[in-house]
Amino acid sequence: MGNFVTEAWSRRTCRPARFLLAVAVTSALLAACATPKPAGPMMLHPLPPTLEGYLLSQGAIVFAGPDFTVSARPWDYRLVAEEFRHSGEPNPFGDSDEAVGRFLFLRVRLDNRSARALVFNPMRSSLLREAEAPLLPLENSDLFAFAGDAIADAEARGRAFRRVSFDITATVRPGQTLERYLAFRAPKEMGKPFMLSIQDLWFGGTSFDLMFPFEAYPGK
Repeated sequence: MGNFVTEAWSRRTCRPARFLLAVAVTSALLAACATPKPAGPMMLHPLPPTLEGYLLSQGAIVFAGPDFTVSARPWDYRLVAEEFRHSGEPNPFGDSDEAVGRFLFLRVRLDNRSARALVFNPMRSSLLREAEAPLLPLENSDLFAFAGDAIADAEARGRAFRRVSFDITATVRPGQTLERYLAFRAPKEMGKPFMLSIQDLWFGGTSFDLMFPFEAYPGK
Protein backbone atom coordinates (compact mmCIF):
# COMPACT_ATOMS: atom_id res chain seq x y z
CA MET A 1 0.00 0.00 0.00
CA GLY A 2 2.52 2.54 -1.13
CA ASN A 3 6.28 2.63 -0.73
CA PHE A 4 7.83 3.66 2.57
CA VAL A 5 11.10 5.50 2.96
CA THR A 6 13.46 3.42 5.13
CA GLU A 7 17.07 3.83 6.15
CA ALA A 8 19.13 0.60 6.49
CA TRP A 9 22.67 0.59 7.80
CA SER A 10 25.20 -2.24 7.43
CA ARG A 11 26.35 -4.12 10.55
CA ARG A 12 29.63 -5.03 8.95
CA THR A 13 32.72 -3.56 10.58
CA CYS A 14 34.45 -0.96 8.41
CA ARG A 15 38.05 -2.10 7.92
CA PRO A 16 41.05 0.12 7.04
CA ALA A 17 42.23 -0.18 3.45
CA ARG A 18 45.56 -1.83 2.77
CA PHE A 19 46.75 0.80 0.38
CA LEU A 20 47.34 4.49 1.05
CA LEU A 21 45.43 5.29 -2.12
CA ALA A 22 42.21 4.13 -0.38
CA VAL A 23 42.65 6.01 2.93
CA ALA A 24 40.25 8.82 2.05
CA VAL A 25 37.57 6.38 0.92
CA THR A 26 37.96 4.32 4.09
CA SER A 27 37.60 7.43 6.28
CA ALA A 28 34.35 8.33 4.58
CA LEU A 29 33.01 4.81 5.13
CA LEU A 30 33.96 4.92 8.81
CA ALA A 31 32.09 8.20 9.24
CA ALA A 32 29.01 6.80 7.53
CA CYS A 33 28.97 3.71 9.76
CA ALA A 34 29.45 5.76 12.93
CA THR A 35 26.88 8.47 12.24
CA PRO A 36 23.59 7.36 10.65
CA LYS A 37 21.64 10.08 8.90
CA PRO A 38 18.73 11.28 11.10
CA ALA A 39 15.29 10.47 9.74
CA GLY A 40 13.66 13.78 10.70
CA PRO A 41 10.05 14.45 11.75
CA MET A 42 7.32 12.23 10.40
CA MET A 43 5.24 13.57 7.53
CA LEU A 44 2.27 12.22 5.59
CA HIS A 45 1.62 11.69 1.91
CA PRO A 46 -1.76 10.77 0.35
CA LEU A 47 -2.29 7.34 -1.12
CA PRO A 48 -4.55 6.83 -4.15
CA PRO A 49 -8.01 6.06 -2.73
CA THR A 50 -9.69 2.83 -3.78
CA LEU A 51 -13.17 3.38 -2.33
CA GLU A 52 -16.03 4.66 -4.44
CA GLY A 53 -16.71 8.38 -4.12
CA TYR A 54 -13.08 9.36 -3.41
CA LEU A 55 -10.46 10.91 -5.66
CA LEU A 56 -6.93 12.30 -5.42
CA SER A 57 -6.69 15.97 -6.40
CA GLN A 58 -3.60 18.19 -6.10
CA GLY A 59 -2.23 16.43 -3.04
CA ALA A 60 -5.58 16.10 -1.27
CA ILE A 61 -7.92 13.13 -0.92
CA VAL A 62 -11.46 14.30 -1.66
CA PHE A 63 -14.76 12.64 -0.82
CA ALA A 64 -17.62 13.85 -3.01
CA GLY A 65 -20.95 13.49 -1.23
CA PRO A 66 -24.43 14.64 -2.25
CA ASP A 67 -23.95 18.41 -2.58
CA PHE A 68 -20.94 18.52 -0.24
CA THR A 69 -17.26 17.60 -0.36
CA VAL A 70 -14.70 16.79 2.33
CA SER A 71 -10.99 16.97 1.53
CA ALA A 72 -7.98 16.01 3.67
CA ARG A 73 -4.53 17.31 2.71
CA PRO A 74 -1.26 16.62 4.59
CA TRP A 75 0.36 19.85 5.71
CA ASP A 76 4.08 20.47 6.22
CA TYR A 77 4.85 21.29 9.87
CA ARG A 78 7.27 24.01 8.69
CA LEU A 79 4.41 25.80 6.93
CA VAL A 80 2.44 25.72 10.19
CA ALA A 81 5.39 27.25 12.05
CA GLU A 82 5.81 29.90 9.35
CA GLU A 83 2.11 30.76 9.49
CA PHE A 84 2.37 31.67 13.16
CA ARG A 85 5.60 33.60 12.71
CA HIS A 86 3.83 35.78 10.13
CA SER A 87 0.67 36.22 12.23
CA GLY A 88 2.57 37.30 15.35
CA GLU A 89 0.46 34.96 17.51
CA PRO A 90 2.10 32.52 19.94
CA ASN A 91 2.35 29.12 18.31
CA PRO A 92 0.28 26.58 20.29
CA PHE A 93 2.38 23.73 18.86
CA GLY A 94 5.78 25.09 19.94
CA ASP A 95 8.19 27.95 19.39
CA SER A 96 10.49 26.29 16.86
CA ASP A 97 10.23 24.18 13.73
CA GLU A 98 11.61 21.24 15.72
CA ALA A 99 8.87 21.56 18.33
CA VAL A 100 6.11 21.84 15.71
CA GLY A 101 7.59 18.78 13.99
CA ARG A 102 6.35 16.64 16.90
CA PHE A 103 2.89 16.73 15.32
CA LEU A 104 1.15 15.55 12.17
CA PHE A 105 -1.11 18.07 10.42
CA LEU A 106 -4.01 17.41 8.09
CA ARG A 107 -5.82 20.32 6.49
CA VAL A 108 -9.51 19.36 6.37
CA ARG A 109 -11.88 21.35 4.17
CA LEU A 110 -15.68 21.07 4.29
CA ASP A 111 -17.66 22.52 1.37
CA ASN A 112 -21.44 22.63 1.74
CA ARG A 113 -23.28 23.37 -1.49
CA SER A 114 -26.69 22.21 -0.27
CA ALA A 115 -29.64 23.72 1.58
CA ARG A 116 -28.92 21.51 4.61
CA ALA A 117 -26.39 21.79 7.44
CA LEU A 118 -23.14 19.78 7.48
CA VAL A 119 -22.04 18.92 11.04
CA PHE A 120 -18.49 17.75 11.87
CA ASN A 121 -17.32 16.59 15.31
CA PRO A 122 -13.49 16.44 15.26
CA MET A 123 -13.44 14.20 18.33
CA ARG A 124 -15.08 11.51 16.19
CA SER A 125 -11.95 11.53 14.01
CA SER A 126 -8.80 9.45 14.45
CA LEU A 127 -5.63 8.30 12.68
CA LEU A 128 -5.58 4.51 12.51
CA ARG A 129 -2.78 2.01 11.88
CA GLU A 130 -3.07 -1.76 11.90
CA ALA A 131 -2.62 -3.35 15.35
CA GLU A 132 -1.95 0.04 17.02
CA ALA A 133 -3.98 2.30 19.28
CA PRO A 134 -5.75 5.10 17.40
CA LEU A 135 -4.32 8.62 17.44
CA LEU A 136 -6.88 11.21 18.48
CA PRO A 137 -6.76 14.84 17.32
CA LEU A 138 -5.44 17.45 19.71
CA GLU A 139 -7.97 19.61 21.50
CA ASN A 140 -7.51 22.87 23.35
CA SER A 141 -7.11 21.18 26.75
CA ASP A 142 -4.10 19.24 25.41
CA LEU A 143 -2.08 22.45 25.20
CA PHE A 144 -1.14 22.18 28.86
CA ALA A 145 0.42 18.77 28.25
CA PHE A 146 3.14 20.10 25.93
CA ALA A 147 3.25 23.81 26.76
CA GLY A 148 6.30 23.39 29.06
CA ASP A 149 7.51 26.79 30.24
CA ALA A 150 4.89 28.47 28.07
CA ILE A 151 1.96 27.61 30.38
CA ALA A 152 1.76 31.25 31.46
CA ASP A 153 0.58 32.27 28.00
CA ALA A 154 -1.55 29.16 27.43
CA GLU A 155 -4.68 31.32 27.07
CA ALA A 156 -3.22 33.17 24.08
CA ARG A 157 -2.00 29.90 22.60
CA GLY A 158 -5.45 28.44 23.13
CA ARG A 159 -7.05 31.25 21.15
CA ALA A 160 -4.54 30.69 18.34
CA PHE A 161 -5.23 26.95 18.40
CA ARG A 162 -8.99 27.43 18.12
CA ARG A 163 -8.54 29.84 15.23
CA VAL A 164 -6.64 27.36 13.04
CA SER A 165 -7.72 23.94 14.35
CA PHE A 166 -10.91 21.96 14.72
CA ASP A 167 -11.58 21.79 18.45
CA ILE A 168 -15.33 21.47 19.01
CA THR A 169 -18.25 20.40 16.85
CA ALA A 170 -18.48 22.64 13.77
CA THR A 171 -21.61 23.34 11.72
CA VAL A 172 -21.10 24.35 8.10
CA ARG A 173 -24.18 26.28 7.00
CA PRO A 174 -25.65 26.01 3.48
CA GLY A 175 -23.35 27.61 0.93
CA GLN A 176 -20.44 27.90 3.38
CA THR A 177 -16.91 26.45 3.47
CA LEU A 178 -14.82 25.70 6.57
CA GLU A 179 -11.13 24.73 6.50
CA ARG A 180 -8.92 24.04 9.52
CA TYR A 181 -6.27 21.66 10.84
CA LEU A 182 -6.61 18.31 12.50
CA ALA A 183 -3.38 17.93 14.49
CA PHE A 184 -2.09 14.66 15.96
CA ARG A 185 0.89 13.68 18.07
CA ALA A 186 3.32 11.91 15.74
CA PRO A 187 4.29 8.35 16.75
CA LYS A 188 7.97 7.45 16.92
CA GLU A 189 7.93 4.70 14.29
CA MET A 190 7.33 5.28 10.57
CA GLY A 191 5.83 1.83 10.24
CA LYS A 192 2.59 1.12 8.41
CA PRO A 193 0.21 3.37 6.47
CA PHE A 194 -2.34 5.55 8.26
CA MET A 195 -6.06 5.86 7.70
CA LEU A 196 -7.82 9.07 8.70
CA SER A 197 -11.23 8.00 9.96
CA ILE A 198 -14.02 10.58 10.19
CA GLN A 199 -17.11 9.08 11.79
CA ASP A 200 -20.62 10.47 12.10
CA LEU A 201 -20.30 13.38 9.70
CA TRP A 202 -23.92 14.54 9.58
CA PHE A 203 -25.48 15.92 6.44
CA GLY A 204 -29.05 16.81 7.25
CA GLY A 205 -30.40 13.63 8.85
CA THR A 206 -27.84 11.28 7.23
CA SER A 207 -24.58 10.16 8.85
CA PHE A 208 -21.40 9.45 6.83
CA ASP A 209 -18.26 7.55 7.89
CA LEU A 210 -15.26 8.57 5.77
CA MET A 211 -11.78 7.04 5.30
CA PHE A 212 -8.69 8.79 3.86
CA PRO A 213 -5.46 6.72 3.34
CA PHE A 214 -1.94 8.11 3.88
CA GLU A 215 1.61 6.83 4.09
CA ALA A 216 4.29 8.14 6.44
CA TYR A 217 7.81 9.18 5.51
CA PRO A 218 10.66 11.02 7.26
CA GLY A 219 10.78 14.77 6.69
CA LYS A 220 13.91 16.88 6.54
